[in-house]
Amino acid sequence: MAETDKSDAEEIPLLKPNQLPRRKKLSTKGLKAQRVINKYTVIASGIGFIPVPIAGQVAVGGLLVKLLKDLCQIYGLSFSDHQIKIIVTAILGGAHYDWISDYLMKYIKGYTPVLNSAGSLLLRPAISGLLVYYIGKLFLGHLESGAWLRVKEKGLRQFA
Repeated sequence: MAETDKSDAEEIPLLKPNQLPRRKKLSTKGLKAQRVINKYTVIASGIGFIPVPIAGQVAVGGLLVKLLKDLCQIYGLSFSDHQIKIIVTAILGGAHYDWISDYLMKYIKGYTPVLNSAGSLLLRPAISGLLVYYIGKLFLGHLESGAWLRVKEKGLRQFA
């Protein structure tokens, strides 16, 4: 076997704990919004038990609209100013809930056919809950950073 020259290899520097990026603490509005996101995540997990795929998609989409509307209310933003973003997010989130579940079920079925029934029973609620949670966290990050507020202050039109 050929030996490798270790002098050319670069060492990967390890970060010390004080060099790691810190998590930004949430404001009081952010904490309230986090509780709302957690509540809707539990509800979305319950929606995952709906056996009809189209009904589940519509329910998750409607739940996302309500979640994002509540987040806008917490931060004092008008729902109509951000209506396009919210509706597009809800439609895509509802549609992907079923698509991701079906894809993962095919993957699980290929490796372990025994877990087919247990996987389908537990996978849809997990996917719907995770989808709602991470979309809520994404919007929470935007709202906490004030990005949507700055667009409103500058008088920029989002869609001309």
